Amino acid sequence: MYSSGVARAFTTSRFALNDSKKNKQEPKSILDDDMLFKAGVDVESEPSAKAQGESSGADGAEGSEGEQAQKKRRSVQSSTDKKRERAANLFYLGFFATGLGGAAYLARNWEEDEDPKIKEDIPNGYSADLLWKRLRARFNSIFTYFQEPPFPDLLPDSPPEPYKRPLTLVLTLEDLLIHSEWSQKNGWRTAKRPGVDYFLAYLSQYYEIVLFSSNYMMYSEKIVEKLDPLRAYISYQLYKEHCLYKDGAHIKDLSKLNRDISKVVIVDVSDDSIKLQPENAIKLPPWEGQADDELIKLIPFFEYLATQQIKDVRPVLASFHDKSHIPEEFEQRVEKLRAEFEKDQEKKASTNFLNKLLGLPVMKQKFPLDAIHDEGIKNYQHFLKLIKEEEAKLKAQAEMPKETFKIKDLVEGNIPSQEEMMKRQLEKQAEFERQQQQATVKA
Repeated sequence: MYSSGVARAFTTSRFALNDSKKNKQEPKSILDDDMLFKAGVDVESEPSAKAQGESSGADGAEGSEGEQAQKKRRSVQSSTDKKRERAANLFYLGFFATGLGGAAYLARNWEEDEDPKIKEDIPNGYSADLLWKRLRARFNSIFTYFQEPPFPDLLPDSPPEPYKRPLTLVLTLEDLLIHSEWSQKNGWRTAKRPGVDYFLAYLSQYYEIVLFSSNYMMYSEKIVEKLDPLRAYISYQLYKEHCLYKDGAHIKDLSKLNRDISKVVIVDVSDDSIKLQPENAIKLPPWEGQADDELIKLIPFFEYLATQQIKDVRPVLASFHDKSHIPEEFEQRVEKLRAEFEKDQEKKASTNFLNKLLGLPVMKQKFPLDAIHDEGIKNYQHFLKLIKEEEAKLKAQAEMPKETFKIKDLVEGNIPSQEEMMKRQLEKQAEFERQQQQATVKA
């Protein structure tokens, strides 16, 4: 009886102790999940091992309650987040409105002072097609400012007729007249092609020679000065800045030279440079520094071309099967003409009975191209003699101060025209000659 009462008392006290343990709450942190979420901490991406164990043992009801709590936490936004979202929405709205307004402005009707080339073949009107064409034309013109050459006419007007050369010869610089290469031992070294001095000096009596470099002015200007220090052979120099940039290539547009395109020949080593006017071009393989005489071989053809008063050089160039081998094919043509000419001379000599009866020698005529070449050699020698006599004067002219302009002049529109610049140069030339005469008198 006594033992059963003790057992009931012990059992009751054990249940009471278990209930007290269950009711005892575990200590919790002050930083709950809601506060951490507002502070920017992702409480969902890094669950603890304990939380993972509890979630794996939870039933379906507890899981659904947890998902609802997570969705509720996601929907909670701080005031800073709301301000950021509002600012982003305003930015997107303003950007869209600005783009729409800009498109409407570009699609407006043409104005009188706009470039005629832009509005060519696109009339005014408010149809969808015309609006789109005007928008596209104006939008493309923004980029053509950086793609087109800096001036519509890259060269000044041709000199008057007594001083005007019949043809214009455009020569590239790199890998045609010179070749530059870099080595670890010597750095950059530039080689001059064999015969380049004779080539330039001889053809300068027939052609207006324009040197059109494929490199920038800052790299090529000094080389050009070395080729022609007295500026006696090369009339003008153009550089990469004067090219047309199109389809990822720098193109030498001959239509921008301010010359009759039918009287312009360009010699280059790149297909990209001549892609706009291939019918005016002679493409040669790049020179890599080896010894050759290709420039000398070209002289007879260019001499013939300049002395025949040809109205258009393009049909003549098109008559050659391979423009890279013009010297060889031209020489074959000349030999055929020479053979026919000698036959004609023999026939004339055989029919001249009067000279035979009188015993007079038969005068043979010189082959016309040989006569032209002999005259060219005389003019070349006379030209070199003149340069040697006037070398001091030419050096002084080359060192004359050039026209310089500041950015302020460009902004204010104080840049003189080509006619005014030519007038100033003539005035400087007259002043220079006057000083030379005074120095001669004193001496």
